Amino acid sequence: CNFAPVPRPDYLLGVPQAGYWKELLNSDATEYGGSGLGNLGGLTSEPTQVHGQPHAVRAFLPPLAVLYFRLVK
Repeated sequence: CNFAPVPRPDYLLGVPQAGYWKELLNSDATEYGGSGLGNLGGLTSEPTQVHGQPHAVRAFLPPLAVLYFRLVK
């Protein structure tokens, strides 16, 4: 969740497993009346420890939005 009125590009977000994280929901998508900013459908993790997790994704957090991701195996 990004409750700030400004976007957060390249935000490191910790994830528990390596792989491709598909963006399931982006509340800033145009179909919900948003600006359409996001992560082009998903992100690939990197071996960087962040937020107590062994891997991370570099996410674009749109302003005033909620994102949901799921690991694709």
